[in-house]
Amino acid sequence: GKSEVASMGTDADRRRILLVGDVEGSLTKLYSQVEAQQKKVGAFDALLAVGAYLPALGEGGKEAAAVLAEYVSGARKAPIDTFFIESKSAAFLQVAPDGKQLCERVSFLGGFGVCEIKGLKIAYLSGSHDPAVYGTAKDGDDGADFVGSAYTARAVKKLIQLAKEQTSPIDILLTAEWPMGIQERLDEAEKPKDPDGQSIDWVKVSSQPIAELCAALEPRYHVFGTGDIFYQRPPFQTKEAGHVCRCIGLGKVTTKGKGRAAFHGLSLSPATSMPETALKQRPANTGPSPFGAVVQPTGDSQGEKRDAAAMEGDDAAEEKDTVFLGKLPPNIDQKRIQAALKHVGKIERIHLAREEGEGSACKGFGWVTFSTPEEAQAACELSELLECGGRKIMISISKPKTRADGTTGGPRKKKREIQIVIEPHSECWFCLVNPKVEKHMIVTATTEVYIATARGPINPYHVQVLPVKHAPCFAACPPELQQAMQAQVMALRKMFLEAGQECLIWERWIPMGMSAANHMQIQVLPIDKSRAADAREALQAAVKQHLAGVTLKRVKSPVDVADNLNDDPTTPYIYFELPGDLTARGRQIERYLYAAPASGSGPRIPLNLGRQVACGLLGCDDKVDWRSCQDSRDGEKKLCVTLRELFKPFQVKGK
Repeated sequence: GKSEVASMGTDADRRRILLVGDVEGSLTKLYSQVEAQQKKVGAFDALLAVGAYLPALGEGGKEAAAVLAEYVSGARKAPIDTFFIESKSAAFLQVAPDGKQLCERVSFLGGFGVCEIKGLKIAYLSGSHDPAVYGTAKDGDDGADFVGSAYTARAVKKLIQLAKEQTSPIDILLTAEWPMGIQERLDEAEKPKDPDGQSIDWVKVSSQPIAELCAALEPRYHVFGTGDIFYQRPPFQTKEAGHVCRCIGLGKVTTKGKGRAAFHGLSLSPATSMPETALKQRPANTGPSPFGAVVQPTGDSQGEKRDAAAMEGDDAAEEKDTVFLGKLPPNIDQKRIQAALKHVGKIERIHLAREEGEGSACKGFGWVTFSTPEEAQAACELSELLECGGRKIMISISKPKTRADGTTGGPRKKKREIQIVIEPHSECWFCLVNPKVEKHMIVTATTEVYIATARGPINPYHVQVLPVKHAPCFAACPPELQQAMQAQVMALRKMFLEAGQECLIWERWIPMGMSAANHMQIQVLPIDKSRAADAREALQAAVKQHLAGVTLKRVKSPVDVADNLNDDPTTPYIYFELPGDLTARGRQIERYLYAAPASGSGPRIPLNLGRQVACGLLGCDDKVDWRSCQDSRDGEKKLCVTLRELFKPFQVKGK
């Protein structure tokens, strides 16, 4: 174990705090090590535990659970006042959201909150980050702070609010995960390293909401586990409060080896008892906050949309080798610009302004840098002659606008370049690059598109068609990707038709604050032919109930959706394909769209509207919430294997 003297203040004011990482039920080992530590360096006032404290479920956890029972019954006693958060036990979070004394001297702090322990102000957040549930909770009384063991945006928001109400700084923030971006703005030697030389799996150990929490709370210490790495980050300057923040990552109690220490000792005075000068002391190795780049949303701080002309200065000096492109469609990608302009000259760089960063829709403008000014001039001669997505592209020499910080416009050369192509998003639940993706649910995959069984299916053959890479909605996808997805939808239609079924298909696009939540899904649900004639009526009934006063627009093809979004790719929409009239050539397909009006005056599209239509049609309203009909992992696996076999004859050969 390591120890540090952290801050100025009289010895009488100091609290000796022992920190520990993931205990995972190994209480015998935990407390024998605590006793050894206290014999060696003297008693600590309290033990604060981060990560997973309780035993895991299943075989491996039985022995640990038996030991825990001995502490609860009083047969064994903890040698120190222990306060823990819990990242994995969904049951504990549901039963004791406000905390609970587990046994003498051992207390669960609760889901989230701010409390005082031995005079220190402690903020804490239990649970872990699951991108699939993070942005789903409502803000009202019926919203959830936790779904299973995952915290929601609502819990984080409420914790930030609680902390803002405090009159003195937070001394210690406890979370399970590392804050995402902690390695930013550091020299290579100061960055966290895996002791075994592996690269750190940031998706697994860190989370964006935790970075936002640390940036908002500005604690003096932020302590976290999960990664099984011991790491002390050089202190960084907080933006508002003015003191420094120190981040400490801890290993697991059960693992050994250098670089994985689970314990760390702190000796610190509460901020309330410290003079201002002592609190704001800056050690020589203090650096800037790592979270500036991570937390600030892209675009203007007020979130205002600027038109293409405003992005270009009228009287600025020209960048002679760079052209400005205007009137670009939302689903443009780098390859199409490359193909259109490559014969003009050597392209050094393409930068498209995007709504949300990687993979999101184009804002309608961008820049291309050529190797010489002559090539850029030649490109300008094509202005309004090149067409893309039915629009004539405007091309002119770039005139960078001077920014508030004195730098000029054009593509800002960031340390982390915005990806132009629609790339996999490592935080996204549905991207195949994400280790959290439920791979046992994948029916088939090409390099561009995959089909997966639905989570909480309405009927056993309810599936989803998704792009492999991160794309927010069908309307923003490049034409080639749209075609690849349509081919898979057609193959599913063919399979279901041969089994005597029609299809109800829908796609909902509601931009989420975090781009990780914006992964498009086309829902495909087979329905019995006998129900097909009632589909239109079911859609009208659901719209009347949940989108009062709205008229759906009939469209000819899903490709037409983009033309109905008010030239704004962030416009929320819901699109349906349903069985129409029966004709001599078979049953027709009817396509309907509702896009939110540009004024923002229309009703909000309910998250579950597609399921409400389907459940209304099939008479199973109890299945509107997918969580109520989620199968076991084994059940999901068996269903997927069955579907895989059924789909084989209809398989679309991808790239």
